[in-house]
Parts: sequence; C-alpha cells; structure tokens
Amino acid sequence: MALDLTPSGRAHGAQRMFSATTLVLEALVVFFAVLVAHQLVPEERVLTWTWGLLTAAGLLLCGGLLKRGAWPYWLGLALQVPVVLLGLQVSAMWVIGIFFAGLYGFGVVKGQQLDREKDAVDAAVRAAEGRDPAAGAGS
Repeated sequence: MALDLTPSGRAHGAQRMFSATTLVLEALVVFFAVLVAHQLVPEERVLTWTWGLLTAAGLLLCGGLLKRGAWPYWLGLALQVPVVLLGLQVSAMWVIGIFFAGLYGFGVVKGQQLDREKDAVDAAVRAAEGRDPAAGAGS
C-alpha cells in the first residue's frame, strides 16, 4: 500500500502543525551544528556553510509550503538525509538527525491520522445537524 501524505483541508491541521514545527526546529539545530562544524572541520568551511545553509533554508521553505499538497511532505522526508549526513562533520548529528527524522515521520503520519479522525467527526456532526456533510472543514 502506498503512503498517501495528502493533507487535510483544514486550515490548521495537526499534520501541518507537527510537521512545520519539527522542520523549523530542525533548521535551527542544523544552523547551530554548522557553527560547531565551522570549528571542528576548519579545512572544509565552504562545504560546511554551503551544505548547512542550503539544508536549513530548504527546511524552512518546506515548512512554509506544507499547505500546498503532499509533495512538500515528501520533500521534508528527503531533507532528512542531508540532516543526518551532517553527522560526517559533527558526530552528534548522527543521533540528533535520526531523532528528528523519526520525529518528522511520526508527525506526518500521526498528524494525518488525527486530521482524518477530526474530519470524520466534523462530517458526522454536520450530518446530524442537517447540514451538508461534504461542506468540508471550517464550515
């Protein structure tokens, strides 16, 4: 079964909140890891800053794009790879990167589950009140 990451239509769904929060915090951690790598690996400073700033910017941009469909969630999953690979320069990032990757994945899947359950409850309430159950979230 393919994993469908299409977000709920609700404006402030759990999937989007969990994922965006994780991505923003992760961008901050990457920036601080780059500062550490700047001192630990002085011969590779250009690579460190390029890699780190592009990854942090990508994480922030992805966090802002989450309302545009399923593809930003997949992009967020792909951005976990360079975060974990930052462990090549800062060994603590192996553990921290894997932790954040797991946290992001959990936020995407569990947030989607919570949004779908809330959408079902909202539809049942609208149907019980005699309104159109297909009206969508927020009506």
